[in-house]
Amino acid sequence: MDAVREALGARLFHFFTLSNEDSMVENSVDNQGAFGLNAEKMREYEQHHASSDMRIRILMSLPTGQVMLDHERISAREMSRDVVYSDILWPNGFGSTLGTMLRDDSGSRDFMGFMRPSDHTHYGADEKLFIEHLMPTLVRASRIRARMNALSRQASLGISALETLVQGVAVVDAQCRIHYANPAAERLMTPPSAVSVVHRRLRCADAELQTRLEQLATQACGNPGRAGAVDTSLSSTRAARLVVTVLPLKSSHLLASSWQKPLALVILTIPGAVSALDHRLVSDMLGLSPTEARLLLLLAAGKSVKDFALVEGCSWHTGRAHMKNLMRKTGCHRQVELVQLLQALQVE
Repeated sequence: MDAVREALGARLFHFFTLSNEDSMVENSVDNQGAFGLNAEKMREYEQHHASSDMRIRILMSLPTGQVMLDHERISAREMSRDVVYSDILWPNGFGSTLGTMLRDDSGSRDFMGFMRPSDHTHYGADEKLFIEHLMPTLVRASRIRARMNALSRQASLGISALETLVQGVAVVDAQCRIHYANPAAERLMTPPSAVSVVHRRLRCADAELQTRLEQLATQACGNPGRAGAVDTSLSSTRAARLVVTVLPLKSSHLLASSWQKPLALVILTIPGAVSALDHRLVSDMLGLSPTEARLLLLLAAGKSVKDFALVEGCSWHTGRAHMKNLMRKTGCHRQVELVQLLQALQVE
């Protein structure tokens, strides 16, 4: 942006995202600190004037990516009566503005502007052609930036939710190396637990269960990944009992976005009943459709696919189709694995 600013003979560049919902600036980038412009003035503009700025209103009426030169669309008389020009731009030594709207989505819009010093000439055809040549790249960069900001917000919300879960949740690789563990998982893996952390790896107190856990991590990180579970009550040790469920972690999951290697989601729970689970909660946690979630709950209650078809009022073949989708989405291959998975999601 600074290189573009210099090529245009501008002094200030300002990029910001304006929310369509409340007309507030959500985030911004500028170079005001490079030449001592009062930061308070910039914040004042963003908080109180951006949404009503006549330059912005003009850009909103133009197609995305079209360049606006302010002197071509705003008269000197209109500028003199406008608070942005008279109180912010002119007193701080700014004259002409070259601006464009780079993105216009349902939730927000991105604007970019370059302001020349007041003792410079107006922008002309050469500067307009220069920006138009760069426009495809600038528009693409704006979309990528918006997408990354959205992903960052989603990840922050997701991590915050994971931090409050009563279930222990961890992310591991095929070697059981831990990449993330929420507070509940850290508590559940403290002695005298049957599962602990040794050199940042999951470790079972029982050697046979450790072998099984390593097999589950390997198969969950495989292609295609398979889910599985191990009950530490089968251990010969007296450590506190846990059910450890290992699920394939899809690359689209927020917990997988920071790594390139295949990963697995480990859920640690103290065994208990699953009857209180709501199908909507199960649907949200496992990425299932409401129908698939209801099927999972019925199967966990000891019912069959035929029972499900009877309850839902659908054919047995339709029930089987839902069953196949359920198995595919969860990575499970047997009904017992589905029950173990549901136990791992128990909300106590």
